[in-house]
Amino acid sequence: MDSISVVLPAYNEAQTIVSFIQEVERELKKTKAAFEIVVVVDRSPDGTQDIVRAYADTQSTVKLFVRDSNRGLGNSIKLGVQKAKGTIIIGMDADFNHTPSTIHTLLKQLHNADLVVASRFVRGGGMTDIARYYPTYVANLLFRVLGMPIMDNTSGFYAIRKSNLTTLGLDAIYYGYGDYHFRLIKYAQRAGLRIREVPTYYGKRLGGQSKSRLLTMAWTYLQEVWRLRSV
Repeated sequence: MDSISVVLPAYNEAQTIVSFIQEVERELKKTKAAFEIVVVVDRSPDGTQDIVRAYADTQSTVKLFVRDSNRGLGNSIKLGVQKAKGTIIIGMDADFNHTPSTIHTLLKQLHNADLVVASRFVRGGGMTDIARYYPTYVANLLFRVLGMPIMDNTSGFYAIRKSNLTTLGLDAIYYGYGDYHFRLIKYAQRAGLRIREVPTYYGKRLGGQSKSRLLTMAWTYLQEVWRLRSV
């Protein structure tokens, strides 16, 4: 039977990190599968790592890793995947943008696909923050014109078997910021993996501050999508 590892990178999420982990735990318990939650914290000024450590001391399913060097989102996820014991990896953010209830749908569809992406831009999906929704939607249309294969190439919420992920190459995928997700999707497509999108609805961030800077990200992402056309 499969086991599940949810990899949660976190930075300055002290206000809500425990409540988010608890919601993820509730969803995972419904699966009846063995699971763990791997939290990777780039040492945070707000003490996120201390709060998670205190909670992990009471929950054997929560594993904490704190990073002081080579920091950044992509590298944090890579460490989480490397440390994960599960046969299935679920990647998601820890700020309540990614809805834990979507985990069930991701796992269900993984029986019929190799990579399942939670998408805001398929029927049934959406986003509370309309001011971010439309620019992100338009950007994803452009990314598709440039060769990306799915509707939500900037999701960052997905499920994949660890064996497939390892074969694709962790070092080749996980570096930088959100641009790692383009590499994950593109390399999966080139390897002939079956990719499927399922609807999800992004909620509001309930604490902390967003680390995303839309204009900077848009330019970085465009450059990466263009690069992936020729590598």
